[in-house]
Amino acid sequence: MERLLICGDSFSADWTVKYSEPGWPNLLAQDYAVTNLSQAGCSEYRIHQQLQSVDLTQFDHIIVAHTSPYRIYVEQHPIHHNDVLHGHSDLIYSDLVAHVDTHPEIASAVDFFEQYFDTQYADFVHTLICKEIERMTQGLPVLHMINFEQQYAFTPAVDFTALFRTNRGLINHYDSLANQKIYAQLKNLLQKQ
Repeated sequence: MERLLICGDSFSADWTVKYSEPGWPNLLAQDYAVTNLSQAGCSEYRIHQQLQSVDLTQFDHIIVAHTSPYRIYVEQHPIHHNDVLHGHSDLIYSDLVAHVDTHPEIASAVDFFEQYFDTQYADFVHTLICKEIERMTQGLPVLHMINFEQQYAFTPAVDFTALFRTNRGLINHYDSLANQKIYAQLKNLLQKQ
């Protein structure tokens, strides 16, 4: 079996650690020997760390699912650190706002996003990390997976932004039909590498 490395955020994490229905990464595991290092809620910096943690030349294929530039790396998430799926999450505004009423200890993080967070700076840092990821994977059989609009243009990339707009669900943020479509498209692209 060919070896496939998957790195990324919740769009590529193994959700079966918490939910029963398999997503596209689990479907690919039927066809490849999959090593999935993806972590739900992680920042682009953490994705970079995933890639650094292994010898990339030991894999026949690599998929990297990229994340929002507005996730801020933290050593330990203040409220999700014990969650089996989101235990290695980083901070993002929408998640903090959704939980601040039940977790008042994160109010200062919400205040930071509302009063001080600079999106231009975040975009700049994200672009630097993306360039480094592209440099690290240059010449390797890699597919960069995009699930929502991003400023950095990876090559080669497979863009599921339109599918995400129409087929959101509870498995890797997609419904069952979208997971099947992603699996089929990725498998086809991997076979062409």
